[in-house]
Amino acid sequence: MKNQPLRFLALVLATSCAGAPVAELSRSEPSQLFDFLDTGRDGSLSPFEALDALLMISEEGLLTREALGAFLSEESEEELAERRDFFEMGDSDGDGRLSLDELPGGSAMSSLDADRDGAISWSEFQLVNLESSVMMANEEGADFYAELVEEIGEPVRLEGAPSDFVEELQELDLDGDGIVTQEEIVQVIREELAGATFEVRGELAIMRGVIGASTPSSVLELAFKNPRVRTIVLANVPGSIDDVSNVRAGRYIRQLGLGTHVPADGEVASGGTDLFLAGKHRSAEPGALFGIHSWDGGPVAATDLAKDHEDHRLYLDYYDEMGIPGEFYWRTLSAAPPEGNHWMTEDELERFDFFTDESPVLE
Repeated sequence: MKNQPLRFLALVLATSCAGAPVAELSRSEPSQLFDFLDTGRDGSLSPFEALDALLMISEEGLLTREALGAFLSEESEEELAERRDFFEMGDSDGDGRLSLDELPGGSAMSSLDADRDGAISWSEFQLVNLESSVMMANEEGADFYAELVEEIGEPVRLEGAPSDFVEELQELDLDGDGIVTQEEIVQVIREELAGATFEVRGELAIMRGVIGASTPSSVLELAFKNPRVRTIVLANVPGSIDDVSNVRAGRYIRQLGLGTHVPADGEVASGGTDLFLAGKHRSAEPGALFGIHSWDGGPVAATDLAKDHEDHRLYLDYYDEMGIPGEFYWRTLSAAPPEGNHWMTEDELERFDFFTDESPVLE
């Protein structure tokens, strides 16, 4: 897609909606189209969410009624298949039920156990919001708290904890009582999963947070509400919970001609590293950290797939568009497991053409 049509379409939509309130639509009669457009999952639609969806669909060709119907039908089938994969992965004994006490974040789904038998059936599981930040936070929080208890003991006290844990524990101790609870961990994770934010400072936009489904529309909104912005400064972008949206956001950044920069105390990892590569001009200060690792997709791990498997194409095509050698993708798979992280060396950054010759002048 060329830059000018993208700029023109977004400008027209943004201008037509300027000064108007965000469209509040009732969810009392949920529709597949509304759910698809509402990437922020907040029950309302912004013009930039709609624009993001239109651009995504129109990549396949003309936006006709038939094309839209086919697109939504395919989306529905893919979501159902994904749900089935997750369900079967958790149903280890094959009895068609997921036991709540065996599910991480089970409490977040306990309300779906209509007959209160301590398990969720397939029909009940179809009602689960797999993208729910609440469910993800509960799951990650329970796992991390269990790791802390195993390492430090319960309660998890800052006093007497190993020195390499203290700084992180202080950030998690929200009430400052010297004890970290699972509830505090969940709250911190929920805030992180709320989505990446942009703070505009003249020609710079400071980006922080986890990349999610709403990030592409946030990039569009940033660019067209703040035409002076030239560079996105990734201060702390630890990853992505939606790789497809991450790739789409990266393509918008490139099409809009924005640069990317990581400051000396900045950290990007996983999807954050991928988003950095979208910059038309890419730069970093000494001390900036770039993390990479392999990925998994629920029941499927990248390292389990053959090199010619179609699931690799999302990343290989993206790196190719950004002028990054395909060798970089295979390096990410071998660098660290999905739950780990490898901080790239200076040699690796140079080898994979991370930085361009031209760098923006930062204030």
